[in-house]
Amino acid sequence: MNKLEKRAWGNIGGIILCAIIARPGIWLMVIINAKGPMVMVPFWIGGLVGGLVSYLHNIKQWAKLDEREKEIATKANALSRCVFVLFLYCTSFIIFFVIGAKNPVPAYILPALFLSGLFLMVLVRSAVILLQFAKERHYE
Repeated sequence: MNKLEKRAWGNIGGIILCAIIARPGIWLMVIINAKGPMVMVPFWIGGLVGGLVSYLHNIKQWAKLDEREKEIATKANALSRCVFVLFLYCTSFIIFFVIGAKNPVPAYILPALFLSGLFLMVLVRSAVILLQFAKERHYE
């Protein structure tokens, strides 16, 4: 098992853990946000710092991959982005048709949809990586 496969399995485990934690986390954010947007600034800063650290770590990990692994990762990233866009597209129209054009959408629905799409994106990317490696092993 190479580094990319290990990272894919780690991502699947992490996404399952995040999905378990996300519901109470979103509920907590709704309660905190009710006190005003300025209360959320530390969470925004923490999210930006965490995203930057993750991005820099991914650049470092990308440099360690060989050409075959980079090709597999590129295909998986492209497919996961397509799934993300399709998810947001479908859920937006489902909400539009279910709730209706004249009824308001609760504010917590939008970040919940976005986070759900990100979870789905990471899950699809990891699954595609694992499936491509399994396919290569099957043909060897």
